[in-house]
Amino acid sequence: MLILIIFALIPILLVIKLKWDAVLPIIIYFQLLLIWIQAEISLRQHTLFSAQFEPFFDVKRTGLSLQLSNKSINPAYGIWIGRILDEQNKPISPDIWRDKISTGFTSSLLPKQEIQLCSFKCSDDFFKGKTIEILYLNRLGELREVRIKILENGGLLVIPKSTQLPGILLRILEDLSIYLRLIRYRHEPKKIIRNTQAKTL
Repeated sequence: MLILIIFALIPILLVIKLKWDAVLPIIIYFQLLLIWIQAEISLRQHTLFSAQFEPFFDVKRTGLSLQLSNKSINPAYGIWIGRILDEQNKPISPDIWRDKISTGFTSSLLPKQEIQLCSFKCSDDFFKGKTIEILYLNRLGELREVRIKILENGGLLVIPKSTQLPGILLRILEDLSIYLRLIRYRHEPKKIIRNTQAKTL
């Protein structure tokens, strides 16, 4: 909201400072904002376009090892374990967990293919409640990540990383739109009550 106020204050300050001479700077200012918005729309279109090339995974336990399978039609490349996160999703030092797990680098994981992601050297007690972060490249060469949460009961949960759509101005406009809708819906019940009372009378 503060950024929105700043954007709104700029033309006002130009009018106060330059009077009628502010017309041309204000036009240029809004043209720059329009170019900015168009650039953000292009970035969002690219993000949505690249989403169709993302693989999605499944994981299962086989003894003391974890098997990662590609359930999509898109391949994944350069798969490796990047980090282990604790219960608060904070990274654990590799010096602590590397001697408890055996893992490697997989050059590619094709559709419907399955690989051994890692194997626990003794038991997986240390990893219960923790999260394994897997890094990979999609077919566009973009670095992506997916997380595997090892539950306390031994269950496994695959957590894809949420992708935030790019854009500062677009998010401001979206937040403003939501805010205006909330204000409208907040007064809507009162309007309905007044109309009902008027019809009753």
